[in-house]
Amino acid sequence: MKYFLDEVQRKAAGGTCYFEFQKGKFRNKFWLKDSLCLHADIFDSLNLYDLFSNSIEDFCYYAPTEVCKEQWEVLIAKSKENERWMDVIEELTPWIEECFTNHKCFTICGI
Repeated sequence: MKYFLDEVQRKAAGGTCYFEFQKGKFRNKFWLKDSLCLHADIFDSLNLYDLFSNSIEDFCYYAPTEVCKEQWEVLIAKSKENERWMDVIEELTPWIEECFTNHKCFTICGI
């Protein structure tokens, strides 16, 4: 993957300055084995805050945000405004699709 790390890779890289994408609702636990992580430097350099905050009404940079299928669809549509946003969303899509087979949402844990 170009943008995301799984939990094994994140742990090996060290640090906790990552946005963690968790399957389902937030359960007051971090660094789950099936999470994907996106480093805050990448998030910031690609201006992903603009994408997420304009697609998800209550998106929070510093706290958990639950994202339902409808919000995910808005993210996909909005990502088409920027080629780099599209690349990030395309890389995340297989994980999201798998998530939605068993869960009604996913959670983005802010830094």
